[in-house]
Amino acid sequence: MEETEAQLFARLREENSEFQRLAEKHREFDLKIGEYDRIYYLTSEQERKRKELQKQKLTIKDRMHVIMHQFRSNHTPATSKK
Repeated sequence: MEETEAQLFARLREENSEFQRLAEKHREFDLKIGEYDRIYYLTSEQERKRKELQKQKLTIKDRMHVIMHQFRSNHTPATSKK
């Protein structure tokens, strides 16, 4: 049976140091973005910083998905053709 995405995420977070570092950074960016979201009116500088954080967070998320895909590809048993 194949792991769900949440199960794989938890497994990689425990077993893969790069994935763990990325997950922590992703969470850190999420919290910082949340701080900007609580400000009713953002200055142009605050808006620029918020957008930069969103881009960095998305880049990290993309890298995490690549790691998950590679893990699944390397750990999925080959199906036999009959």
